[in-house]
Amino acid sequence: MPRPPDFSTHIGSLSSRVFSGLAAKAAELRASGATVHMLSVGDTFEEPPPSARVDTLTTDTLPGIHKYAPPGGLPILLDAASDRTERLGRRVPTDRLQIMSGATAGLSVITETLLDVGDEVLLPSPFWPLIRGIIAKRGATPVQVPLMHALAEMDVEAALEAKVTDRTVALYVNTPHNPTGAVAPAAAEDAFVRVAQRHDLWLIFDEAYQDLHFGEPRAPLWTRDDVQDRYVACHTLSKSYGMAGARIGYAHGSADVTRALRGVQAFSTYSAPTPMQVSGARALNDGDEFLERRRELFAVAGNETAEVLGIDRPAGGTFLFFDATPYFRDGETDALPFLDRCLDAGVLMTPGAACGTDFASWVRICFTSEPIDEHRDALERLAGVLRA
Repeated sequence: MPRPPDFSTHIGSLSSRVFSGLAAKAAELRASGATVHMLSVGDTFEEPPPSARVDTLTTDTLPGIHKYAPPGGLPILLDAASDRTERLGRRVPTDRLQIMSGATAGLSVITETLLDVGDEVLLPSPFWPLIRGIIAKRGATPVQVPLMHALAEMDVEAALEAKVTDRTVALYVNTPHNPTGAVAPAAAEDAFVRVAQRHDLWLIFDEAYQDLHFGEPRAPLWTRDDVQDRYVACHTLSKSYGMAGARIGYAHGSADVTRALRGVQAFSTYSAPTPMQVSGARALNDGDEFLERRRELFAVAGNETAEVLGIDRPAGGTFLFFDATPYFRDGETDALPFLDRCLDAGVLMTPGAACGTDFASWVRICFTSEPIDEHRDALERLAGVLRA
């Protein structure tokens, strides 16, 4: 049993330095006055819709704004989230919604609710870097299944089946996808569901990029009739509405699932920040035009990034993922030296190894963190490294 000076055995693989020591070099370069384009983390450059900005929140017009919100969430945000789910394809009533302190905390609550120590979770890779640690800190095992970089060519069902054991209890699904920018085709979605049904698994749907589709949208997987008894979905306002710092999201599943989530949430953060819940409701209610324009801007940036890299355009999200092997020099075996050269040119990106053990030669690039003119300067600098 852990006791001073020992720590929990579950945190051995966790670190606040999620990406690499490149970030420290980037900070030094910026401190010296050098230009460094921070294309490593999936933030977005715009402020939220005007009605949702923090400078519109005052104690005069919003009495009680600094008090605790109910653990389930403020009614105004629950109503707005319920309306939003209807526009996505299936209305979730407010009693089946749980407001979370962003998707990271929300997924942490979900894993605490669904998983026991020693359980295994099928984790298609490459993946959002934080999800591995969220599963691991629960004492469960993230089982990496390399397939998201090649969904069209992979036998998705066979790849997942090969990793199922008698300890597998859940499958994590993220589409539109971080880091590839892909949207899972219908055949892959069907495979996810069949595997979950065959082995009686939970389906954990990470809907962070639900609104950032660059083509004709499809109804999310959680809207399907055949998953209603086994899914939990987690949403965030960070990407869609430029509210990453607000830490606001919401989750839902069956009535039983939501009751369980609410209990765990109450003993985690109790409630999400009250002022930010007000802002979140305003974003959901007033932000449709903002969101449409945002999709157009992000699609342009994503397409131009793909053109420089010579890869397929993103179907959604805020990232692209590419194999940097063609840009390696003699003796190089992973992407870190290449990334160091890119940083010297003024562009910071994420090592693919942060997204899965099979992707040491790959790189993740964010195309939404800067205004388009600044991003184009980053692409020019990156193109110079690619040509060298």
